[in-house]
Amino acid sequence: MDGPLVCVIAGDDAAPEVVLPTVALLHKMIPSIRFREALSGQAAQEKYGDPFPKQTRQAIGAADCTFFGGSGGPSDPVLQHLRSVRTAVNIRPIRWRQGYRSPLSNPRRVNYLIVRDNLEGVYPPREGELSELSALTSSQSWSQQPGPGEQGAYAVRVYTDAQIRRVAETAIHFAYERQSIGYPGRVTVGTRSSIQPRTDGRFRQIVREMVEAKAGLTYQEFLTDDLARRMVDAPETLDVVVFNNEHGEILANMAAGSIGGLGLAPSVSYGEDYACFEPAHGSAPDLAGKNSINPTAMLLTGVLLLDYLGYFAESQRLDDAISSVYRQGQTLPVDQGGMASTSEFIAAVQKFAI
Repeated sequence: MDGPLVCVIAGDDAAPEVVLPTVALLHKMIPSIRFREALSGQAAQEKYGDPFPKQTRQAIGAADCTFFGGSGGPSDPVLQHLRSVRTAVNIRPIRWRQGYRSPLSNPRRVNYLIVRDNLEGVYPPREGELSELSALTSSQSWSQQPGPGEQGAYAVRVYTDAQIRRVAETAIHFAYERQSIGYPGRVTVGTRSSIQPRTDGRFRQIVREMVEAKAGLTYQEFLTDDLARRMVDAPETLDVVVFNNEHGEILANMAAGSIGGLGLAPSVSYGEDYACFEPAHGSAPDLAGKNSINPTAMLLTGVLLLDYLGYFAESQRLDDAISSVYRQGQTLPVDQGGMASTSEFIAAVQKFAI
């Protein structure tokens, strides 16, 4: 019987330098997985006259999930398509490993999971000119109204109850999953509900009600700025952390910095029947062609892919292999204080994984 089908989109700039060798390693570990590459960005433009051709749309739709390297601009239409309602919630595991070059004095305490809305809030942009808001800005809901004829711009934040519930359900799922392997089953929500009670307040209320209705889980909430401090000062108090879209993007990157950088940060966006696996670091255009981009985030994203497809033993073996290379400290990427190239690091991981 055929194995699962994964659409591989290498992406822009330096992204293919980590995507393609990671796919090769995953295929060696589990030959039954069917990886099918589809083009995007400049490569697709050159072949099809479109950075996101129908062939790539069809490949995404036919697959069980997508393995995506990152967009530096040309592949943005693909990224926007992948971050649709089919992948409504983004997950970012934040975990320090021995060998990571963290700026914290005691990074061993860092091991939590960020759950972030992927669809709403201020993203995707809903913006316009202030002149369009004459009726709304005259209402009592605006604490600071622009003067008559004043030039400027606005952005609209949108929350729907259905999407907030998707985020909460995902957080609950992972809180139980982590609890089953020894974590506390604690969900922490960060919002600015004190100054945005109708939007962030609604987000906080729905998540809180859904978590508190579940047996065995605990709940806590903080204002986002205070929670940002706690992510540095007291990361051991965190287990599953929930943010809206824009706060989640900013603070997930800060969290990655606390363990050693974006080159260590895997990511996956989940929907009800689909998933898109993509490292957090994007396409790294400054590293394109240098064989120096850190492949750790892509490899750890591969770990998440294997988990999603049900290859739990192989997922753990790859995860352990990455930890072993860092723990030995002999073949570290440049951004982690070593001198290993991208290909050298992947080869070192492969020795442990296969």
